[in-house]
Amino acid sequence: MDGSNDTQNVDGRTARRQRNIDAALDAVMETLAEGARFPTMEQVSTRSGVSLRSLYRYFASPEELAEATLARTSARARVIAAIENVGEGPLEHRIVAFVAARLRLHEAAGAAQQGTLYNTFEREQARTLLNQSRALMRSQLELQFEPELSHLTDDERMRVVAAADLLTQLESLWYLRTHRELSLDQMEDVLVDGLRRLLR
Repeated sequence: MDGSNDTQNVDGRTARRQRNIDAALDAVMETLAEGARFPTMEQVSTRSGVSLRSLYRYFASPEELAEATLARTSARARVIAAIENVGEGPLEHRIVAFVAARLRLHEAAGAAQQGTLYNTFEREQARTLLNQSRALMRSQLELQFEPELSHLTDDERMRVVAAADLLTQLESLWYLRTHRELSLDQMEDVLVDGLRRLLR
């Protein structure tokens, strides 16, 4: 008996499930990018075209949907925020490259992370993902500017890294864009100038 049809049916269901999950997560991220708060399951269903019943099969609760959104954002962030030849070249070049990477990340993932942060701060998995994201960003900062940081005392290094980290985390960029209403060019100027002052 040929089982190829059964295999095709299973593969088709798996592919459809993944398409629906992707559509739901896209709907969440689009909503957050528009500046709205985290959407309800009903709103995600309407926007994505995924039935509410199916949505609850994929995500048992709004919190699970939020955590999945954050996990996807974190995975994409690692790609978007990558810097070629980390820690190499003149300081000015490294500052400009670092700021460009952070602004790319802000444009692609800042709204999703901020919206998820507002709605999931009580969820342990969400806190873990956020802390991992922040730690990766801080580690990237230290690698990019290790030539300058290596000449500092432990106490000086702690202060410089803390200040530079605070300046360039996504929450800070979100504040500059939404509350200070700075343009991307203005944000670039602020970040570049701030890093120059800290690292020279």
